[in-house]
Amino acid sequence: QLGITSRLDQEFDAPPAVKNVLITQASVDQSYIGTNQADQSADDVVKLGINDLWTPRNHYRWTRSRYGGHLSANVDSIYPSRLFMCDVNVSDIEMLRSEKDEHTRNVEGMEEALKELQKEQRKLEDEEAEFRKKKEAIADRVRLEKKKREDIQRRIDLKRRTLEDISKEEDVESSTRKLTDKLAKLNDDRFRALLKLKNLLGEAVALKWSYTEKNMASIELDTKIWEMEKDVKKHEKDVLSASRDYENCKRITQEHKQLVLKAKQHAESVSMITDNLAKEFEKMPTTIEELELAIQDTESEANSMLFLNQNVLQEYQNRQREIESISTKLEDDKAECERCCSEIETTKGKWLPTLRSLVLKINDTFSRNFQEMAVAGEVSLDEHGLDFSQYGILIKVKFRQTGELQVLSAHHQSGGERSVSTILYLVSLQDLTNCPFRVVDEINQGMDPVNERKMFQQLVRAASQLNTPQCFLLTPKLLPDLEYSDACSILNIMNGPWIEKPANGNVSDLRVFCL
Repeated sequence: QLGITSRLDQEFDAPPAVKNVLITQASVDQSYIGTNQADQSADDVVKLGINDLWTPRNHYRWTRSRYGGHLSANVDSIYPSRLFMCDVNVSDIEMLRSEKDEHTRNVEGMEEALKELQKEQRKLEDEEAEFRKKKEAIADRVRLEKKKREDIQRRIDLKRRTLEDISKEEDVESSTRKLTDKLAKLNDDRFRALLKLKNLLGEAVALKWSYTEKNMASIELDTKIWEMEKDVKKHEKDVLSASRDYENCKRITQEHKQLVLKAKQHAESVSMITDNLAKEFEKMPTTIEELELAIQDTESEANSMLFLNQNVLQEYQNRQREIESISTKLEDDKAECERCCSEIETTKGKWLPTLRSLVLKINDTFSRNFQEMAVAGEVSLDEHGLDFSQYGILIKVKFRQTGELQVLSAHHQSGGERSVSTILYLVSLQDLTNCPFRVVDEINQGMDPVNERKMFQQLVRAASQLNTPQCFLLTPKLLPDLEYSDACSILNIMNGPWIEKPANGNVSDLRVFCL
């Protein structure tokens, strides 16, 4: 009745995605299309809740105020179509078709002319190629003739010089004999030189063998010297301690001499020493300890004379037997302890030099790797005598030019510095341990880019050598523009919503660096 025929989205076909975008952005599902009758009943259309209406002549839009709720309308005229028109001019079409046919004939004529020109061009190119070949053949012939002429000229010069030499020589046979003698002499010199070379090679092999033996002996002597230096330091400490003890004993002796002198003066003031007393004094012990023991024995005897208990003597004898038994056991234990210490020292002498040599090799590689990174580090064996449970490897590093070597720990170095020290220690073990492969997990976390790049170069160089185990470096990131060898492989383990069965976890990209 109001002249409304359909909605705007029902008047055209489009892919669902395009139509959804038009509905969302332009609200074509809220626009309606009407006939000329809709122009006359436009006031009644708004009562149906329609806010956008298209008619053949006008475009109606109604908006409602947010504040007072008043309704306002906007009417725009629709201009007639200019691009897609239904009327057709037949004469213009025929004229355009005739022009098209004429242009087509002109193009065909030009193509025929172009083909003729191309044929002539190819013919001229063939003639040019033939002339070029002839020119090259003539040039080759000229060079060949010139070369032959030069060869003939050289031969003529050679023959001329030979004739001149022959003419200058007085006797050809004498010259031949001279040359033969000279050749024989050269052969003799060559033979003597070969014999000399043989002798020199034998001497070189002997010297090489002697050098190897002396080098091995030098290594053994270095080990012995190191042990002797250690023993000398220990003896020096013992000497200093003994010297201090000697000074203390000397001082105590002087004090006791003064006391003895005073006691003697006091004794002489009380009673003069007669010959009988002097003989008795000579029978007495000469040391203080023995004198004190004698005094205790005498006091015990004096006390026993006054003591009326009959079990004292029996108890004394039992105690005496226990003391003798304990003394015997003590001597046996001392002998057993000495034997065990000797066995420990023998066993220690078997494996400790090898361990020290191994630690020295590790220290050389470790120090060299640290020097290449412009820092310093060393590895040493932490020895504790016979307390083998306290033995260990002592790693000292220095990451600053003004600092000193400090033991690797969480108190002195940062996390990145400890990671660098750890990976360089593992690289130092690369040539000394036998294992099928190694796995290093996120060792580059916490490192600065400079140390990480240097560490990566050390790891690549060490793991790329022959007869070394395979090394896996697991890391979520790698620096750009790193240097890789031919033995390196990089595996990216991908994870994310596009994989059919994503892995459990938050890892989205894990790089595995294989050597």
